[in-house]
Amino acid sequence: MIIIESFIDFPFTSFSLKKWITLCLKSKGFVLDKISINVISKDAMLDINKLYLNHDTHTDVITFDYSCPPKISGEIFISQFMLQNNSKIFNQTIENELLRLISHGLLHLLGYMDETELDKQNMTNLEDLFISMFHVKQFSDV
Repeated sequence: MIIIESFIDFPFTSFSLKKWITLCLKSKGFVLDKISINVISKDAMLDINKLYLNHDTHTDVITFDYSCPPKISGEIFISQFMLQNNSKIFNQTIENELLRLISHGLLHLLGYMDETELDKQNMTNLEDLFISMFHVKQFSDV
């Protein structure tokens, strides 16, 4: 099950999102249980960052993992402000940046970390792979 809570309209359907997430998880040997994707305000994200991570900085994505492998379950919080900001900085569409942030959250749910430069590069490569999987015709909304 995928739950989407957002005050912005997603640029793709929940059906295509579920198919894509299921495919991403399956490619790594996991299955979908329940994932909540929340696009929230800049201030709400800062509050979560302070309360749960003890960071007083803005961030683009925060993931809470409730998984019991091989079933993946958790919450992914995405800052609407950082989504728009990142899309401009990295010259990406909102769709691709949203897919990147969801991918990043999924990878954390799968146990990947981004603490070192090598970890970050590995995650970026996997994010690129997941995004390319979304753009396979059968999963796009076109």
